[in-house]
Amino acid sequence: MFMKKELPKAYEPREYEDKIYKKWEESGYFNPDKLKLSKDAKPHTIMMPPPNVTGVLHLGHALENALMDIMIRYQRMRGKKTLLLPGTDHAAVATQAKVEKELIKKGIKNPRQELGREKLLEEIRKYAENSKSTIIEQIKKMGTSCDWSRTAYTFDEERTKAVNEVFTRMYKDGLIEKDYRVINWSVKGQSTCSDDEIVYVERQAAFYTFKYSKDFPFYISTTRPETKLGDTAVAVNPQDKRYKKFIGKEYPVVGFGGSVDLKIKIIADENVDPAFGTGALGVTPAHSSIDFDIYMRQKAMGEKIKIIQVIDQDGKMTANAGSAFASLNVIEAREKLVQWLKENSLLEKEENITQNVGTSDRFGDIIESLPMKQWFINVNKKIPGKNKSLKDLMREAVTVGHNNNPKQKVKITPERFEKIYLNWIDNLRDWCISRQIWWGHRIPVWYKREEIYVGAEPPKGDGWEQDPDTLDTWFSSGLWTFSTLGWPAKTEDFKTYHPTSWMQMGYEILFFWMARMILMSTYALDDIPFKNVYIHGMLRDKDGQKFSKSLGTGVDPIEVCEKYGTDALRLSLILGISPGNDSKFYEEKVEGARNLVNKLWNVSRFILSSVDIDKIKNDNNELPLPNTIWDDWIICNFNSMLSLITEDIDNYRFSQAGESLREFTRDYLANWYLEITKFEKNKGKNKDEILIYLLKNLLKLWHPFMPFVTEAIWKEIERESLLMIRKWPEYQQHEAKNNLDKNLDKPLFQGGNVEIIKNIIISIRNARAENKVDTKKKIKAVIYAGNKKKLIKSQARLIKSLRTGIKDLEIKENGPKIKDAIYISAGEVDIYLIGAIDKKKEKSRIEKEIKNLENLIKNTENKLKNKEFAAKAPKEIVGREKENLKIRKGELKKLGDKIKELK
Repeated sequence: MFMKKELPKAYEPREYEDKIYKKWEESGYFNPDKLKLSKDAKPHTIMMPPPNVTGVLHLGHALENALMDIMIRYQRMRGKKTLLLPGTDHAAVATQAKVEKELIKKGIKNPRQELGREKLLEEIRKYAENSKSTIIEQIKKMGTSCDWSRTAYTFDEERTKAVNEVFTRMYKDGLIEKDYRVINWSVKGQSTCSDDEIVYVERQAAFYTFKYSKDFPFYISTTRPETKLGDTAVAVNPQDKRYKKFIGKEYPVVGFGGSVDLKIKIIADENVDPAFGTGALGVTPAHSSIDFDIYMRQKAMGEKIKIIQVIDQDGKMTANAGSAFASLNVIEAREKLVQWLKENSLLEKEENITQNVGTSDRFGDIIESLPMKQWFINVNKKIPGKNKSLKDLMREAVTVGHNNNPKQKVKITPERFEKIYLNWIDNLRDWCISRQIWWGHRIPVWYKREEIYVGAEPPKGDGWEQDPDTLDTWFSSGLWTFSTLGWPAKTEDFKTYHPTSWMQMGYEILFFWMARMILMSTYALDDIPFKNVYIHGMLRDKDGQKFSKSLGTGVDPIEVCEKYGTDALRLSLILGISPGNDSKFYEEKVEGARNLVNKLWNVSRFILSSVDIDKIKNDNNELPLPNTIWDDWIICNFNSMLSLITEDIDNYRFSQAGESLREFTRDYLANWYLEITKFEKNKGKNKDEILIYLLKNLLKLWHPFMPFVTEAIWKEIERESLLMIRKWPEYQQHEAKNNLDKNLDKPLFQGGNVEIIKNIIISIRNARAENKVDTKKKIKAVIYAGNKKKLIKSQARLIKSLRTGIKDLEIKENGPKIKDAIYISAGEVDIYLIGAIDKKKEKSRIEKEIKNLENLIKNTENKLKNKEFAAKAPKEIVGREKENLKIRKGELKKLGDKIKELK
């Protein structure tokens, strides 16, 4: 007699999750310093992409937390010194914009003017702190096993030190400079934007072709005629025969728009496309980055053209545009100038075109190009002592390895993003890092009359005024992998955990963040920030659309967790994804995942109620010895699955690993082996050791994916230990036990015999169902088994017991065809079901079976032709597929013969 262990009938996530997470935290094992590891344990570091403190987590964060936690729990169980460091991002522009919007709702029309810098910052700080607390609790709810003792914030004191240090170094190296250039300006946000912060929106626009005056020699085209009030040149391609004779000439334009006098010089520039518009480009150096580049090239050649600003920071026309246009907004000015062109017969044509318009990613307004003095990082300038630019460092880190060292190479998964990244590097412009907002890292530059001081610490003495601008948020985010470890101090954490091991992110921040982390780390540390980057896609709804709060299609992951359980949500986000590709999310997927969680619970409940509780305490991880062919089959399949899952997680194939686990748990273990166990136990076969082995190791494999339910079950097995720190199972060589069955001369694996029995049982069940034989009706079966007679006889009682409805069973080597019986070809075995025939239904069933077999044969042939499968799959699996192909072809022939008989 033994005491049965009874799990509750149903798994209720709410009863377990918070208690389990609290126990994990109290254990201290999220902190790598508290793990009991071997002295030579290697570190495995993941820095959490810090969520913006602009609100609550969304489904994208839930996906990222699931990915990170799978990886960190897996590596922890592999005996690594694992650190998943959490944190949040102050998200300068987004957070200030959010708070200002809320203040405006409360009646403060202009928060900056009415509150001033310090009071507005106080409001933003309160909001950010509340948001941080909420986000941290949500991350915990997702089961993410972070080291909370090392929590970082991009705007805390430690990170500020790192930001100021890097800025100062770059400034002293001549890489950061304040310069007068054309920048991207958000009128609504009253701040600059980097090139990567611009969102291009396709829209219809009017394309105008006109002359400056009746005396001007040719036409130009533009979508923004109001900027032409600031034109100082017209650029043409030097090879364009239409305009060669005009190059170098200057044409005065009196009273353009009825308001302003212009001097238009005809200049040559090879970048002008002769096929676009008229082939003549009106140059407005103050309001186009392209035109400003032309201005700079002309300046370098000794040619001088002016810069005339006609639009100001409020989006209004300046006095330079002339009295008729000053103070108008750009749309009003455009309409007025077009009307003047029409009245003066200067407008040749107006046509509609499709145009990509640059808008602010945070404020949504159309970006204006304005000339301003701003702080820039020069990405093309050679770094003192390196003879390389920042672009060079960013390029070599993902190609040949930083400093041509393969060990300092960033591997990107999937590989296609490496080409995308390198193409972006090739077209990278200097990075404008100053922002005209108040929330963020203040630029560490101070002024006193003609003096300037740049430093990590403020200057001593009175009279110094700090630069009012703040830094682009991505400047501080770019330091994340090392600022979080205490740099610039030489901390033990920095020595141990950098470069980090793995980083995951969505493809939408590839340039915003990944590129800038590589830039900062290779420059400041002379090392890469991480060894591997996993790029995932975007989560969309079931129709493939983006989730949107404004459209009411947003999904709160915490609400999903409350309804279905966190494990179900995590699993639903992981299954079906592939690196770099978008995936669809819908509630039915979570329901399916919850069913799988419950399946694992029920499997565990059955096993724990079936085995001797004393044996559960035995932590022997060696493969148990099988007593029957079914034991051998389940052990072999578990071992093969373990090998594949380990390889899949090592290569970030998370969905494939989850699918393999699902298939084994549901199909192999629950649907077959546990059913067999009930039968064989009644025959005196002891299954305890095997069931214990399977349960313990299956829980370990599932733990990274479904940490809560697995820990809850583990607690019933070993109360004094936590599953999260148990050792990951190791693949053990398993050979078929030939003494279990002597019917095969050289068995590839005992599972081959099991598949024969399974096939017989499934075939009988299917034939009964397709012929609509009453489930209660008992019938007779005759099996022509060939050389499998002994095997099938040994399993006769099992075949009759597993819902086949067989009362009498005859097993012979061979025999004549039996008329008026349902015929089944099950591999090399022929089966006749007597007393249940319906010829019409039987013919239809066999035709379906033939079609199915043809598809299976085609798929197997394609799989065996696949060189990658043949090279990577275990030998026993390749051999099994070859054997299956041979059997199926023979089966197809027999089914064809049977169809002829029925006709």
